Amino acid sequence: MKKVHITLVGGQPIPEYIGIKDDGQANTVVLVCSPQSRAEAGRISHQFQKRSVIIKECSPIDLDEIERLALLLNEEYADYEKTINLTSGTKLWSLTFFLVFNNQEHVHFIYVDQTNNIIDILLKKTHQGCIDTFKRFELYGSSLTSYRALSEYTDEDIIVLRAVEKVRKINRKDFHELTDKNNLKECSDSGFIETANGSTLEFSLEEKWAKIRLKTGRNVFIKEFQSKHVFDILFNSGWFELKTARELSQNENIKNIWLNCEFTDSDGNAKNEIDIIAEFGNRLLFVECKTMIHDTTDIDKFRSALKNFSGTSSTGLFVTNDKPNEKNRYRYEHAIEKCKDNDILHFNFSLWRDNPVNNPPLKVLINEQIQTQNKR
Repeated sequence: MKKVHITLVGGQPIPEYIGIKDDGQANTVVLVCSPQSRAEAGRISHQFQKRSVIIKECSPIDLDEIERLALLLNEEYADYEKTINLTSGTKLWSLTFFLVFNNQEHVHFIYVDQTNNIIDILLKKTHQGCIDTFKRFELYGSSLTSYRALSEYTDEDIIVLRAVEKVRKINRKDFHELTDKNNLKECSDSGFIETANGSTLEFSLEEKWAKIRLKTGRNVFIKEFQSKHVFDILFNSGWFELKTARELSQNENIKNIWLNCEFTDSDGNAKNEIDIIAEFGNRLLFVECKTMIHDTTDIDKFRSALKNFSGTSSTGLFVTNDKPNEKNRYRYEHAIEKCKDNDILHFNFSLWRDNPVNNPPLKVLINEQIQTQNKR
């Protein structure tokens, strides 16, 4: 018997893709979309060029039009074994298609949850679907074109990381001024930067070497750094991103970790950058790293990027390093509240270290959240 796979297309294309991929014996695929989800249907269709993919556009709210389409498909594929994916689209679509196709032979209704479980609704059976990480981004109209795997960092890089974190504590103000990313962009190979306080940073891009002199009152602290990725670690708080990635790597549920993840659109234009993306078995964790929250709009931007690149199925994590003080406490507490409102996890290294009883370890925090369903 011939097979057809009918899927309702909304704004989240991943469940549709997983359902079609899992139904490998269905050579005919029908994508029911609205004018608003036509782009998603096109991207899904592009992934299955070896199959016969038919796109049917339908009103998301006109009940008569929805029913006519469902009856038409029911008649056209009467002699087919049918799988109907009810996960996405409007509730009117799902209810109408279920009523029209129910109580027939050779019909399967499926639902795909955020952890890629494929549920056969009538048989009440569940099995695991799968999707490649990079395929996720393509389905949302983006490409992950530039990134660095955590495994690329060397033992020397880790030595530099530990040293940079210690040096930063000596004079944070001058350290941040010297290691601003714009200082690196302005240099072709070597550079020398000096603060008003007299602290300096000297470096050579070719030799992958840097030397910092930090003044604290009458004292001067001098430290040299040299490693393969010394500038990614030293400048623009790269050390903190690497520190966070290494902490995440202690979680045995995480398969891959990428840093400095840059996304582009279909024309190759830069869209956004995510500090860290960690791959669990069936979900992604997007991580934003800030030593301290100075602007709560950073959370809004992160939430927007999370949705744009991976929809509602991925989990967001906002990581900070420094302990809030009286000057920034109100802003910090407001930011944490905003994280909760946006279903984004938050972890602070200093608060966890000072009070591990009331602040769960990063591993526990993530593992508890990654198994739950996000808000739609």
